[in-house]
Amino acid sequence: MVSTAKRTLEMRLLLGPDEAVPVAGRFSYRSDRPYEVEVAFISRGRTVATWLFARDLLLVGLYDEVGEGDVRVWPFRRPGEQRRVHIELATDDSVCELTVRATELTAWLEQTAAIVPPGDESDYLDMDMHLARLLTGKAREG
Repeated sequence: MVSTAKRTLEMRLLLGPDEAVPVAGRFSYRSDRPYEVEVAFISRGRTVATWLFARDLLLVGLYDEVGEGDVRVWPFRRPGEQRRVHIELATDDSVCELTVRATELTAWLEQTAAIVPPGDESDYLDMDMHLARLLTGKAREG
């Protein structure tokens, strides 16, 4: 049986040093895909983009800078504000910078850890199923 943890978190899309707009991020985690997190970015009730990346990036990014290439994560705090986590998503064309409250992200990550404890991911991964999906060209289904 597949266990899931889903939560929509309020994020800020950073447009400049002192300018940000709210964006909803629907964070999803599945026990049958124990290494990955899916984040769907929602604007006006519609999903405008979806990203997949390693759960470890968020776990480490709560306390330290992590990642290279397309996804980077690090703790972020402005004087007088709550602690946040900065998530940078890069494509060939642009860079998107977002922040999320660290307390909200931590609470959701605790839900994922209750499903699959960090470090135990390989115990939950069905390699035969994933290999079969890759070989049949159905890697994105499920």
